[in-house]
Amino acid sequence: MELEILVRKAKRGDKDAFLELMLSHKEYLYRTAYLYTRNQELACDAVQECIIKSMESIDKLKKPEFFKSWITRILINCALGELRKNKKYVQEPEWDTAERAAEETLSREEKMDLYQAIDRLDYPYKVIIIQKYFFDYKLQEIAALLDMPLGTVKVYHSRAKEKLKNYLTAE
Repeated sequence: MELEILVRKAKRGDKDAFLELMLSHKEYLYRTAYLYTRNQELACDAVQECIIKSMESIDKLKKPEFFKSWITRILINCALGELRKNKKYVQEPEWDTAERAAEETLSREEKMDLYQAIDRLDYPYKVIIIQKYFFDYKLQEIAALLDMPLGTVKVYHSRAKEKLKNYLTAE
């Protein structure tokens, strides 16, 4: 079923439509949460919290075509909340065997350095880098996701890349 139709049904209280929406986005939600938390348990908790919050507030979604941006924003907030609640809980990142082709040229140590550098970035720099390079969002889409002007996102993107470069060359 088309995404917008499912969203409209879910907004009207159709639990089956909402479930279908969540099932169709489950891998995206988990992968996004994991990129922020770098921990399976925290990622699962963030996804669970996101589903609950989105179910409670889907009727407030104004435009069904913005569902993915809307749920991504909720998920990012949930993932960051899980990190705040569990500051002392740090786990070495697990390496996904289905990493993107561009990353396959990196050694395990280089990947670890890259992920650690990304983890050091503050919000919104981290959000911009993850959405741009892990999910191939355009800067315009990231601006809509973060509800920021495009010019601001461009500046933050440039600063984030510079910070990453500095972190990676300093190590």
